[in-house]
Amino acid sequence: MVVILNKKSAPTKTSLMARKAIDEDEDEEDEDFSDEEEEEEGISEMRSSEIDSDEAKPKTLTRKEAIDILQTTRDFSKMDFRKANLAKLDFSNCNFETSNLSYVNFKDSNLEGCNFTNASLWNANLEGANLTRANLEDADLDYTKLRGAILYRANVRRATLPTDLIPREEILRSINEGTKVNR
Repeated sequence: MVVILNKKSAPTKTSLMARKAIDEDEDEEDEDFSDEEEEEEGISEMRSSEIDSDEAKPKTLTRKEAIDILQTTRDFSKMDFRKANLAKLDFSNCNFETSNLSYVNFKDSNLEGCNFTNASLWNANLEGANLTRANLEDADLDYTKLRGAILYRANVRRATLPTDLIPREEILRSINEGTKVNR
């Protein structure tokens, strides 16, 4: 409801009441809107606190935690080991399915029979590692260092291989013959 007042005429009691009613309506709308804003702010604060919480941030596991798991379940599926130093450990027949192993140092580790399906080994160090019969299906091995690694009978179906660093033929020769990767 809009009341137009003539500049020369004084406001009447009716026009003042109408203006008061309009102001009250606007205040109610402002209150409703501010309640919505407060709810949205509460939700956004809750989301940001969830993001900032320790539970929301992926926790990178340490070498000690890896050794503890090795002694019990040997199941590392869906875990985050980014940048962990896991060199010279025996992980034979472990499950690393869908784990994040980017930048992990597996140098000279025994990874025989391990399941790396859908795992990220991006830029990992697998130099000298034994990957005999390892399942690397759909794994990301891009930029992975494989010099001296043994891939005998490893499953590399649909895996992203580091063919920029090592010729595909060299990797296939290791898979078929059990020789060490030379490059």
